Amino acid sequence: MDVQQVLTGLAEQLRNWWPVPGIAISVVDRTGEPAFVTAGFANAERGVPVSRRTRFEIGSVSKTFTSFLIGILADEGKLDLDALVSDHLPWFAPNGDSRAITVRHLLQHTSGLVAGADALPDAAARGYALRDASTWAEPGELFHYSNEGYNLLGLIVEQVTGESLADAMAGRLLRPLGMGDSAARITHEDIAELAAGYRFLRDDRPPLPSAPLVPAGFFEYSAADGNVLATASDLGLFARMLLGRGVLDDTRIIGPESFRRIVTLPVGAVSSSYALGVDVEVIDGHTWLTHAGGMVGYRSYLAADIDGRHGVAVLTNAPGECQIIDRFARHVLAVVQGAPADPALFDPERIADAQRYVGTHGTSPRRIRVEASGDGRLSLTADGVSGRLYDSGDGRLVCDHPAWSAYHHTLDGRWLYGPESLGPCPCEPATPPHPLTGNYRSYTPWYPSFRIVQRAGRLHMIAATGVEAPCDEPELVPLGDGTFRVGADPRLPERLASGPAPDGAVLWVDLDGCRYTRSFRGHPEA
Repeated sequence: MDVQQVLTGLAEQLRNWWPVPGIAISVVDRTGEPAFVTAGFANAERGVPVSRRTRFEIGSVSKTFTSFLIGILADEGKLDLDALVSDHLPWFAPNGDSRAITVRHLLQHTSGLVAGADALPDAAARGYALRDASTWAEPGELFHYSNEGYNLLGLIVEQVTGESLADAMAGRLLRPLGMGDSAARITHEDIAELAAGYRFLRDDRPPLPSAPLVPAGFFEYSAADGNVLATASDLGLFARMLLGRGVLDDTRIIGPESFRRIVTLPVGAVSSSYALGVDVEVIDGHTWLTHAGGMVGYRSYLAADIDGRHGVAVLTNAPGECQIIDRFARHVLAVVQGAPADPALFDPERIADAQRYVGTHGTSPRRIRVEASGDGRLSLTADGVSGRLYDSGDGRLVCDHPAWSAYHHTLDGRWLYGPESLGPCPCEPATPPHPLTGNYRSYTPWYPSFRIVQRAGRLHMIAATGVEAPCDEPELVPLGDGTFRVGADPRLPERLASGPAPDGAVLWVDLDGCRYTRSFRGHPEA
């Protein structure tokens, strides 16, 4: 098999079906880089192609770098993974200092802290804002992905080294690995050869696979949850170090015991495959180390089969929420290890479990009929008009039917679509509408807008786009005094607070410190 040719074909097919302006793929083994593929544009407006030197923001793959940096510092005796966070950051005292959060809890995403706090862009300010946070899960009890936990780890690195996070990471990881085209911070001075990032033109409705893109714009970033920019070949060097279990080309980067700790799942872990900064999966008897990364304008994926001896780094300047890149990268790793190439895995019109959606959902006047063709394609018919259903890449469906395109579609016993819950019997939202229902918007590029809908008498928060937006359409559970928990699990920390409603419709809400205002006031969907 000509791996280079096969992967080039897969990359071009991916770009034909999905909004991926440019892509770079590095395939590595322990000894080198047997394949390197690029397709598309680093800058679509100027027609600049992706090259070997093109840099991309790698997003949360940076967390794996942070974890390894912490491990190296543990090897140096500078910190203990079971030390309290407050030992290094004395001002950090959540819950009145009644729950002891450790460095290990931050690495595992089991601290109980919020997922994100996008109101403050600076790392130090974000961390300090959590000094007296409230959590509702005992540390170590609940896996809850937290960018804020990794931001705190970066502040700890700076405290124990006396260096900036960027310098500490460059000196202990990037330079020893030979990642000369990469940087541990994203600043105006560090963006030479950086691909232009892209976002969806519209953020108020689910994007179809053919959705138009616009430049995402650039902003600086240095927090440890997403601070690294890299070329695909440089990230491939990091993957080779994973394959060598901490060793690259006879140079030991991290001690064997620290490597083992990083890739070992917590005792009793059942709901997560996350160890310390890396997902650990067993695929056909092989151990895969993986991590996805999304930034505003970039999506990346790193995967290394440390038993099969291959790794891949896939970097793109597609919108950060394009999770189809994760599926693509995993298939690339399987292909280079002997699996047949199957581009149909990325065909957005082919729904893997299409038959389970087939049937009539709802009752008159809100009724839809879903039909499947023999090759897994689905159509939705309502009011005599038909539209195509597509895979959205994140476990949900989207539709181009003009009256059924405003929200994602899911099937969970009943057909769920925004405020609709369609089944064999009516299940209408309570009337009158709750004052919170409407469309809300903020300045944050990570989570720009969402809608609050009333579905079967309960409030749900639904985001159409956004790198940090949830895909599970969480329920808003009232807690009193105009405050709501985001999600049904009582251990979840996210909170939404309702603002004033002078004429019966709430004007703004506060989501974990970030204010969102009601948009298009008076519009039927607002």
